[in-house]
Order: sequence, then C-alpha cells, then structure tokens
Amino acid sequence: MPKTNRSSYTAAEKIIIINYAKTHGVRSAGRHFTIDNFMISRWIKDASKFHHAAKKCRRVGSGAPAAYPAAEEALVKWVLEFRQNGLAVTMSIIKHQMKFLLANDFVETYPDAKDKFLASESWFYQFLHRHKLALRRKTKIGQQLPQKLNEKIIDFQHFVIKQRRQYKYNLNEIGNMDETPIYFDMVGSTTIETKGAKTVQIRTTGNEKNQFTCVLTVLANGSKLPPLVIFKGKWTPKNLPKEILVLMHPKGWMDEVGMQQWFEKIWRKWPMGRENWALLVLDSFEGHKTDKIKEISKKENTDLCVIPGGLTSIVQPLDVSLNKPFKDRLHNKWNEWMRMGQYNYTKGGNLKKPEHDVICKWILEAWNEIPIDMVKKSFKKCGISNALDGTEDDLIWNNEEVEEVRKTEEIEEREIVNLEDESADEN
Repeated sequence: MPKTNRSSYTAAEKIIIINYAKTHGVRSAGRHFTIDNFMISRWIKDASKFHHAAKKCRRVGSGAPAAYPAAEEALVKWVLEFRQNGLAVTMSIIKHQMKFLLANDFVETYPDAKDKFLASESWFYQFLHRHKLALRRKTKIGQQLPQKLNEKIIDFQHFVIKQRRQYKYNLNEIGNMDETPIYFDMVGSTTIETKGAKTVQIRTTGNEKNQFTCVLTVLANGSKLPPLVIFKGKWTPKNLPKEILVLMHPKGWMDEVGMQQWFEKIWRKWPMGRENWALLVLDSFEGHKTDKIKEISKKENTDLCVIPGGLTSIVQPLDVSLNKPFKDRLHNKWNEWMRMGQYNYTKGGNLKKPEHDVICKWILEAWNEIPIDMVKKSFKKCGISNALDGTEDDLIWNNEEVEEVRKTEEIEEREIVNLEDESADEN
C-alpha cells in the first residue's frame, strides 16, 4: 500500500492497517501509512464492521441503508424495464413511483411509509448510489447576450418609464405576451441509467422534434389571460377544453393572422377591464411589428413596447420568470402520463403522442398553477411595473444578476460533467 495521504479507505485496506497496528503499535502504523493515530485507534474499535464489509470490497459508511429495501428493489426493476424500452426516467418519475409503490404494493409491508416517506433529493441520490445508477445529461449552449448590454437595458427602461408617466397606465393595463415552443415529447435531457453504460437510449413517441406553439399572456397586477395554442395542421381537434383558444397553422407557428385572433379573442376580453390605454410588451418577432398589427393595436387602445433584439432573456417577464416554471409543470404532467402508462401504441408497435385534448388539459393545469405573486414579481424584476418614485429599483434585474445566472449555469454544467466522469472512473 503506497504511503500517501488519502481521505477514503476500503474495508480491506483498513484491516491491513489495523493488523499492522496490533503488531507494531498505533504510532508506528501511523508513521508507516501516514495516517492520523486517532483515526487508526477508532478503526481498531470498529474492526468487526470492517471484516464484514471487506468481503464485498466496499467502504464502510459509504451510504445509508435503505429504509424500505423491498420497495426499492421493486423500483429498480421498474426503472430497468423502462430503460429497456428506451423511455426516459427522471428524478420526478423516480420519486412519484416510489410514493406509488409504498402507498399501494407495499402498504402492508411498510404501513407507516406512506406518511413518513418524503422522497427528498437526499433519498434520491442515495437510491442511485445504492443501486449503481447514475443521472446523465446532455450539454447545452448558453444564449449570447448583445454588446453594450447596459445601454440597451437602460434605453428600454427609460422608454417604459416615459410611457407610464405620460399615459398613467394602471397595473391591469400593462401586459406581456410571448410565444414559446413546446414539443409533444417532453423527454428532457436526463434519464437514470446503470453506471458505465456506453449507450444511453431514450425511447420517445417519435415527436421529440414535432412542436406546437403556446402563447401566454400576463398582466402586471398578476392576472393570467387564457392561453392560446397553435397546432400544426388544417383541422381543429375535437373535445378541446373551452377555457383555451386553439388555432391551426400549416407549420404550427404564430403569424399575422394568429396575432389578429389573439387581439380579438384574448387581449380584448381580459377579465379585469380597463379605463385607459394599455401598454403591451412584446419581443422583436416580425409578426408583432407589421403595419396590420400596429393598426389593430391602435383600435384596441394599446401602445406597443417592442423589446430590442437579444434582451428578451433579461427584460421580458415571461421569458425571465414564467416560461420555465410553466414548462417544468408541463413536463411533470408528461412524466406522470408516461409513468402511469397512459400512452398507446400504433399498429407498428410505436408509442403514440399525447392527444391534443390531453395536451390542452395539461397546459391549462400548468398555467393555473403559476402563482399570482410570481407574475407580479416578474414585471418588477424586468423594470416594467416598479414604483416610479424609485423605491422598488432594487428589484430590477441588473447586469450583476445576469452574470450570476451565467456562473450558476456553468457550475451546474460542470457538476453534471463531474458526475459523468466519476461514473466512468468507477467502471
């Protein structure tokens, strides 16, 4: 055994050191193996544990024992069956399935588990460690922010303040609309897989590149207007929820005609009503700036506030604070749909994508779950609805926060890479 300082020793290595200490003394063993004498003395007291663990060549204390071993074994079997079919298994799916097993299949074996089991992240990572599973993830490319960032943000905020002082919009008269793409297969970029697996396959319904558009609208007072969904095709699907507006488009995109429909059936009919002109914040998508749309906005007593290119990730409320939690909730519903096996198969044996009415139901549920306070804060974070006397300027998203987000994303990416490297080293 090399004489080097280490922080971790297997049970077999500890037994060698203990035997040496019994023959030559603790101090001599400490000098020989360059280990603290107190640590060797502690190992001698726990020698019986090491003899048992040495047969398995594992480190003592390397992981907490399973509180519900039978349920975990069933969960592992379930996970491996999912992976054999190429289906993605995420942290959320694992937690939900474990709760389901304890509340149903193992309720007699572990009668108190239903109320005691919390499905924490700590349990999740210990579960992976115990069963030699690993979390795998694709890399991603960060969005490029424009040069002269501060100047563009300041110009945008000055324009908003000027408009608000001149026209005195109420909070229910300041809105933001944004289109966000959603895929029928919400697989994500992670799955659970056995450590050392060379190929990580994720089975889908074949629609991971087949997307539609979801149009969300929020007001600075926290109101959320009904969502608009644009599917690809000619014929409107049946059995759709009445609370959602569905349009059809050859490519599933928003265009000038879609904007007209949005103004007529959503913007014009928001529930809070208004007394003055309204301010509508939009990104610089060409379909938002056509002469026809400008004409319609005037008829609707609405001033358009177009965000400069490249700034949507900083000054657009939906893009900054709301689209991601909305999609996360939508993703969880897709995960639950997959976990419960509610999907069907084609005659050729392939998975069918969720039906349009199911997708619309998920969208409504996910949108209703977004808190009102989150909507209000999103406008203040972007410097759109803050108090004009400057008392809420500390809530504005500044360049330091942009840099902090970049650093956080880089750290998270490095942690994922390190997990994959550790998985490869262990195998």
